[in-house]
Amino acid sequence: MKHFLEVGNLSKAEFEYVLQLSSYLHETSEEPLHQKTILFCFEKPSLRTRVGTEVAINQLGGKVIHIDPIAFLGGKILHAKPIEGHDERESLKDTVLNVSQWCDAIFVRVFDHHTLLKLCQHSEIPIINALSDTHHPMQALADFLTIKQKYGEEKVPISFIGDANNVAKSLIEAGIMLGYPMGFSGPEEYGWSNEILQKFNNLCEEYEGSFTSYSSAKEAATHSRVLYADTFVSMGEEDVYDEKLKSFSDFQINESLMSLCLNDAAFMHCLPAHRGIEVTNGVMDSAQSLIYEQAKNRMVVSKGLFSFLIEKKGEIAEESIKQNEILI
Repeated sequence: MKHFLEVGNLSKAEFEYVLQLSSYLHETSEEPLHQKTILFCFEKPSLRTRVGTEVAINQLGGKVIHIDPIAFLGGKILHAKPIEGHDERESLKDTVLNVSQWCDAIFVRVFDHHTLLKLCQHSEIPIINALSDTHHPMQALADFLTIKQKYGEEKVPISFIGDANNVAKSLIEAGIMLGYPMGFSGPEEYGWSNEILQKFNNLCEEYEGSFTSYSSAKEAATHSRVLYADTFVSMGEEDVYDEKLKSFSDFQINESLMSLCLNDAAFMHCLPAHRGIEVTNGVMDSAQSLIYEQAKNRMVVSKGLFSFLIEKKGEIAEESIKQNEILI
């Protein structure tokens, strides 16, 4: 059994296979998730992740059950006087082992990545990360399917402009693993820790991709064919909104910045976007923008990922796995 909490939970061959299987399943009427049930639990709001994935599971013949995070991830005791050390309604171990008897996978969005790690300690079914504070691997799958649809197998240089957040981390990790030149530019005070930079360097030594930190958004643009943005203020950071906007004033992606890019450049954004802040309307709505293709592909890659983790079905699956030397 395999979980998908971060990009590194899949090998390079598995990651590429999931992209292939996703495209295949999206063009067929096969239902590899027939009579399979996936539990959805979301601590944070969601549009693309929740709706796109549910549509994908429905189209593959599966069912989705939504549960309140308090019921699943543990709430405070309401009916009795708390006992020291036992202030939760039910232990996480018990809830996840219960769900493991009924469902075939758990799709969960959390504030703290450690919650996912705790779930994996006891779960008997795959845990899939719908977003945590440190990783967003589902977004990375959709992003690289979009990039491959635009550029084929060409390893175009990609730069993330903005905050060193969960989306950027998963994007860069996946890009290095797949052999792309990855870049980043953002305010120093909101940049990467030495630990994460070392992880990027380790990935570069293991795979054919590369990573470059650029001193400015303009420098990044001149070396890139894809510029990627995300909101400067993530969910849960509303208390530092004004402070962060000042720090990121030189990192907006606008028409002038896009004009510095290499030929046939594209703009990407995971959404939701704050139009006029991290990106202008002119860029968002331009022919260079791939944002809605990315959104559609959130649904498409869900088909491949859930089928791979739960059933690994599809007429091409067995042969393709053999070719990639993926053991199941």
